[in-house]
Amino acid sequence: MKRIFDLSFFLLIALWLAGCAALERSPEPRAVLGQLPASFRGELPCADCPGIRYHLSLFPDGIYTLKATYLGEGERRRFHEQGRWAVDGAGRTLTLAGGDQGPRQWRIHDSASLEMLDLEGQAIVSALDYRLQRTEAFVTETLENTYWKLIELGGVPVEPVAREPHLIFQAEQGRLVGATGCNRLTGRYRREGQDLTLGPLASTRMACLDGMQVESRFLAMLERVVGFRVLADRLELYGAEGELLARFEVRHLT
Repeated sequence: MKRIFDLSFFLLIALWLAGCAALERSPEPRAVLGQLPASFRGELPCADCPGIRYHLSLFPDGIYTLKATYLGEGERRRFHEQGRWAVDGAGRTLTLAGGDQGPRQWRIHDSASLEMLDLEGQAIVSALDYRLQRTEAFVTETLENTYWKLIELGGVPVEPVAREPHLIFQAEQGRLVGATGCNRLTGRYRREGQDLTLGPLASTRMACLDGMQVESRFLAMLERVVGFRVLADRLELYGAEGELLARFEVRHLT
């Protein structure tokens, strides 16, 4: 019995050491993806449109953002997702987890290109090009002097209203302007690193047929803001406990 116990013990030790060795052999993301953050872009095939324009951003902390625009018909069909990314132990597959359609997988050819895989994680058999190419420089928006459109409030997507809720942080004056979904908004702000203080704030007092519910929630949220983070073309505002309060997307007016 003691001999069986000894053999089992040494077998467990061997398995543990093998697991540690496998972890040590797992490649660092930078080794296969290059310098982070990184952006990848490309126009991929589409079954019912001329193509889909993808923009994938990978951040060093394991966060990704993916924006897709369906080409044609005014390019009105768009989706955006955010989640976490990981590289497999072999350094060959990039997995994006966080979208409504489940994890997406991409084959890592090198640090300059990614190829979309099918839902089973296999290569798509086609003569068409399913690759995204790395951009020469990572482009991210700045908090200030940017039009930030509100897209999510308290984890709930914001439906379109007559007066688009948005914020613009005017750097030179330390002034905050925007709209609440109904009324105009103005006030002051102060930032120190990733810390953000808003106020005092004031708004006009116009009544609206729509947008009033968004306005009340929007104003209440702004009172709780203590920090922010910009991820490529997205702005996130955070509360005192580190909770995500709202998300915005950049809107280029020109």
